[in-house]
Amino acid sequence: MVHGGDIYRNPGVLDFSSNCNCFGMPEAVKEAALSGVQSAAVYPDPECEQLREAIAEYEQMDAWQILCGNGASELLLAFISALHPKRALLAAPCFLEYERVLDNVGAEIEWYEGIREGFCRLDQSFLQLLEHTNAELVILCNPNNPTGSLIQPEDLEQIIEITKKRRIMLLMDECFIDFLEDPDRFSAKRYLWDNPYLAVLKAFTKTFACAGLRIGYLMASDQDLLCNCKKHLPEWNVSVPATYGGIAAAKEREWLSITSGEIRKEREWMRKRLEEQGYQVYPGEANFLFFTGKEGLYEHCLRHHILIRDCSNYHGLDKGAYRICVRNRGENERLLAVLKEV
Repeated sequence: MVHGGDIYRNPGVLDFSSNCNCFGMPEAVKEAALSGVQSAAVYPDPECEQLREAIAEYEQMDAWQILCGNGASELLLAFISALHPKRALLAAPCFLEYERVLDNVGAEIEWYEGIREGFCRLDQSFLQLLEHTNAELVILCNPNNPTGSLIQPEDLEQIIEITKKRRIMLLMDECFIDFLEDPDRFSAKRYLWDNPYLAVLKAFTKTFACAGLRIGYLMASDQDLLCNCKKHLPEWNVSVPATYGGIAAAKEREWLSITSGEIRKEREWMRKRLEEQGYQVYPGEANFLFFTGKEGLYEHCLRHHILIRDCSNYHGLDKGAYRICVRNRGENERLLAVLKEV
């Protein structure tokens, strides 16, 4: 399995491998999606007009700046297909889909691997690379997947300045950013207004625990870019239940603020317990933890009906690298008991 969340080949497991909000889908979103099923005899709106308006209010953007998709992965594919870059720059380790989709269009990938040493931030060496790279596209994830590392606002500003000056397209994947205490401080969306070389990718998948509904969106201020991306999407790509659920999710900011606050507390508790057991836990944000331990930990946990994310298939990572979602206290204690055996 390339990604986490493979409960279909591992029925009955406690899943720590996928990073959805451990509080589950908000009741209002469930009810709206079920209502969407009742209305699913008709085609969805191909323009996603009401959903875009709801997301625009959620993000404090204009509706025309938003393109909706069947999850962030579909929009990533459309974006890369529309741009069709010959060369792209990625910072390892990063979400596996970037590499896969770039391979699909035959793009050469330039890897920046300096982040591997500290897993904390993109340092000056990355900025220097940006000044000299011949890449047409840079993709960054903030907070990063799988490490949870965060690009600091001052670094982000420099990255955006350099890419804009050099006319390099920058795609910021912010699918986990709403788990932060102050997401707007770290988001690139405030730089969108006068920058045709910037796009921001997000989804409700993780934050509102609705992975099965597939609600993603791309934000940009270049209408031509958004139109070109839309040409690479199928008609009616966002279902009626997903549309109804997404509109409801966009109104659940208070619920998200409360649950993400509880998750941050539990993540810190979990981090300390892992370190007490001798695991090396790397600094990170979001709703998951990245750590290293002995090889075979994935298989050991699976024998105890627990699924964790083996990160050895990420570029730049080796055996013994793992990622776990933060769940509720009882479930976290169950995982810790299994990890302690090793």
